Amino acid sequence: MTTKATVFLLGVLMASMAIAAPSRTVIELGPLKVGKPCPTFGGFTLENEPLSLAKLQKPNKGETATAVVISFFATYCKACKEKLPAIERVVVGLKARGVLIDYGEDAGLAAPFVHAQRLSMPVIPDQFVKIAQRLGIDKTLPRTIVVDRKGDVSAIFDQEGDDFEQALWLAVDKAMKVN
Repeated sequence: MTTKATVFLLGVLMASMAIAAPSRTVIELGPLKVGKPCPTFGGFTLENEPLSLAKLQKPNKGETATAVVISFFATYCKACKEKLPAIERVVVGLKARGVLIDYGEDAGLAAPFVHAQRLSMPVIPDQFVKIAQRLGIDKTLPRTIVVDRKGDVSAIFDQEGDDFEQALWLAVDKAMKVN
């Protein structure tokens, strides 16, 4: 096959992929807002498994979509250390799905931290903050986002106070009931 033919076929393949699965970006959607679609994202977990928002919402074909809790944290963040166990309790208790995204750190820092915290939720190290940028997240940590079953942002927690766990229970429960 000639180089021109190869380039043409790659172009056709890329164009068909774009048509089949359009990507929603922050630029297209603006900053995260409650009631607006959550931009898609993906990465590799600490176990080097690919994970995306779509896979979290609906891991198996034919399965009903569920709510997803996305929480950005860093190992140096004291508030994160306090709130991550609460996030896991809510996700497990309501049978939702969740992902923890380590903001600006590599797996070498994230893995021992997660192990020490005894967290079982999947963790994606976002060393170069690409996921954070895609979702419009800055250095204000922790930051927790609830995505409903339709893929819309249902709640954003950027100042997680003393009533955080109760508020998260209510937000995730509501997101689970969206049709």
